[in-house]
Amino acid sequence: MKRVRTVVTAVALSMVAGAALSAPLKLQPANPQPSPKAGLNVKYVGTGNQHKKIRDLSQAKSMLSKAQPGQPLRGLDYRDTSQGDDVMTFDSAYNVAAEITGYMRFDSPGIYELETWSNDGIEAFVGGQNIGYVTGIQGCEANQRTEVEVPRAGWYPLKIIYFQKLGTSCLMMKSGKKGERFTWTPNAVFGR
Repeated sequence: MKRVRTVVTAVALSMVAGAALSAPLKLQPANPQPSPKAGLNVKYVGTGNQHKKIRDLSQAKSMLSKAQPGQPLRGLDYRDTSQGDDVMTFDSAYNVAAEITGYMRFDSPGIYELETWSNDGIEAFVGGQNIGYVTGIQGCEANQRTEVEVPRAGWYPLKIIYFQKLGTSCLMMKSGKKGERFTWTPNAVFGR
């Protein structure tokens, strides 16, 4: 009987843990609420050559202490480039690390789905929650889709660490209120 109770308790605890893991991540709004300009701030650093390759997120993060401010981003709408095209607003195509900061606006409270797309690695946070993570190299593709809870309308802090090794680059986001249209996130919802 004791063994049955132990098994039942273990099953119940794993169900509770599973439910907790699948609950939407609760975002924290910016406090105080800003009145930002359009776009996102970005700082870049690049090796400028194809021989000193950025291979993972850890290496990209270590390089960012030498990053310099770049031309602001219009949002997160940087589609897959052709090989050799510049990375976003940086003047190089290879081995670029970027730190992107600003805000994302949600017009109403509720449960939303957010999905980052990147080529290559990314660590993305909105409202203090990790909504995208790829440590290594990949083509331009979707990362995990994350459910978030937006407690009230307004601006939420955004921070992204991103890197591009070689070839083509992209950085994008899809979003939508749960049960409604899930589409590319318009640039107008980002501020700096």
